[in-house]
Amino acid sequence: MRPGLSVRILLVALATTLSLLVAVIASVLSWAADGSIPRALLYGGGAFVVWMTLSISLCSALGMLDKDSGQ
Repeated sequence: MRPGLSVRILLVALATTLSLLVAVIASVLSWAADGSIPRALLYGGGAFVVWMTLSISLCSALGMLDKDSGQ
């Protein structure tokens, strides 16, 4: 049984929220280490992209984002 559309939307929303949390943590840690705001933003953006890609790839590999075949 494949998850419905609402479950897939919630999974993407959860992945986005967790990615934002990881990005904020990475930004704050980077800023605390050297005090450069542009570098902290770059680290946060990179962390967001990596975590979002990992989350969506994992959900897709587990079949959680597959389209419902109607069976």
